[in-house]
Amino acid sequence: MRTGIIAWAVGFSVLVLLYTVGTVLWFNHAAPAILGLPPLIFWFVLLPLASPVLIGIVYLIDRAAGGIGTGVEDKR
Repeated sequence: MRTGIIAWAVGFSVLVLLYTVGTVLWFNHAAPAILGLPPLIFWFVLLPLASPVLIGIVYLIDRAAGGIGTGVEDKR
């Protein structure tokens, strides 16, 4: 269960950092266009598409560690 908690904390932290720090560091300029979009708008379109992938990876790590949803939770 400890591995699952760490995985969820790291996954959440990565998402928050991508939305806040990643935006400022890499996409806070007007040119050149990425797929026809300004870089900042491209980033805010890409992140909601990438977030479920990251959460899915964290879920698989949690499940492999015997975390929530596996049916083998600690019943103490």
